[in-house]
Amino acid sequence: MKLFLAPIHLHLVLRFGGLLAAACVLAGCAGMVGAPTPQAAAPAHWQGRMAIKVFSVPVKTFAADFVLSGNPEQGELTLMSPLGNTLAQLQWAAGAARLKTVGTDQPAHFESLDSLVLQTTGTTLPVTALFAWLQGGQPTATGWEVELENIANGRLIARQLAQEPQAELKIFLER
Repeated sequence: MKLFLAPIHLHLVLRFGGLLAAACVLAGCAGMVGAPTPQAAAPAHWQGRMAIKVFSVPVKTFAADFVLSGNPEQGELTLMSPLGNTLAQLQWAAGAARLKTVGTDQPAHFESLDSLVLQTTGTTLPVTALFAWLQGGQPTATGWEVELENIANGRLIARQLAQEPQAELKIFLER
């Protein structure tokens, strides 16, 4: 998967930046409800590389470096090119998400992270499971398969196979 850097592909960066932003944010927002667990006690900060592939027609791909900080109620995600240039920035709080992308004066506002993901990618992500997966937990998500064998090494691969378009999410955390 490659990162689109050419100006002609900027619209793709903007569109799929939302997916990456949503994926990471969903990881941070997926719900730490109830009593704290050892997984919930882990630091709410991730940094690394993420790749998304949506098997639509045509197939859509996006990859970027990311920094995610915050908690389920409030946080921020920054997506960057391999050279460190900011491509997109997402901030969230209860019931709202805001996406600011390169080349736009005004951020896009969404009523929820789920609506941001669906609108920008045409697919959904397993909000609750994704957060747990990043914490090393193994909950199931309807329609999704996840590979967590290498999560201790910062590697996660999840595939949505049950609905169209199918999607694949790869996360490579820096340790």
